[in-house]
Amino acid sequence: MYKDIRAAVMGSINMDIILNMKKVPDVGENVLGTDYGYACGGKGANQATGLARLGAQTKMIGKVADDANGRKLIENLNKNGIDSSCVKDDGSQTGMAAIIVDGEGRNRIIVYEGANAEIDPKEAADCIDENIDVLLVQFETTEDVVVECVNRAIAQNITTVIDCGPAKNFNLERMQGATIISPNENETEALSGIFPADEKSILEASKIIMQRSKAKYVVLKLGSRGCSVWDGENLKIIPPYKSKVVDTTAAGDSFTAALALEYKKSGDIYTACDMGNKAGSIAVSRMGAESSMATVEDLANFHENN
Repeated sequence: MYKDIRAAVMGSINMDIILNMKKVPDVGENVLGTDYGYACGGKGANQATGLARLGAQTKMIGKVADDANGRKLIENLNKNGIDSSCVKDDGSQTGMAAIIVDGEGRNRIIVYEGANAEIDPKEAADCIDENIDVLLVQFETTEDVVVECVNRAIAQNITTVIDCGPAKNFNLERMQGATIISPNENETEALSGIFPADEKSILEASKIIMQRSKAKYVVLKLGSRGCSVWDGENLKIIPPYKSKVVDTTAAGDSFTAALALEYKKSGDIYTACDMGNKAGSIAVSRMGAESSMATVEDLANFHENN
């Protein structure tokens, strides 16, 4: 589907521990969990896996430590057909995320940055060259490395997609003119001061984020409401697809990977957002992070209520 697209991701690479329970404990309360497990994750690595599963030629830019988790994560990238030559292994400690999932599939995530906070901005940006068609970044690394990589990509006219997770008031003014900037609801509030509760607040928040970033498109991920697109003149809500929610982990990453590739392929932001909604719908219907990511076959055979 997207095999001719050369994609790169600069971002976090984590080992995830997934803790499943019927109810998240209150302060001072003990609860019995149902089961737990480990999975390769990190928003950056998840998006790289999402790109690769959709057929794109994918490079990962990031850092781990030379420890058991780091070696496992690099091995996993290679297994998924991802070029790991720009993943350094000299960090102090490999990143980790503890993902708490309740009985309704809702998650809460605690992230330990480790090596993700130690990526050298210039080294990372030097991996972005004319051999890349589209770059994805997130906010699970330092602001300096995100800014350096985004500006390097923009200067080379590379399609640049900024996923604004996790929520923080990032200094968007330091990187002007990305192709797509895409926060979820909480990230939108962090960047604009406005929670996108209805069409009026979606529009107000989108305008602020566009003014701050000068991005071509602002795409808000609205969870069960789908997503919205603001192009500077018109606001459009792209409706979601129905799906049984099992685990929302990495749904936004699956959305972003499909969004980026379809936009690069078709140049149509609305088609791209619809494809992102399909990929996100597939992801929430499955347990885990990378294991839930949509494949070429999933999208080709997509139908609602996955």
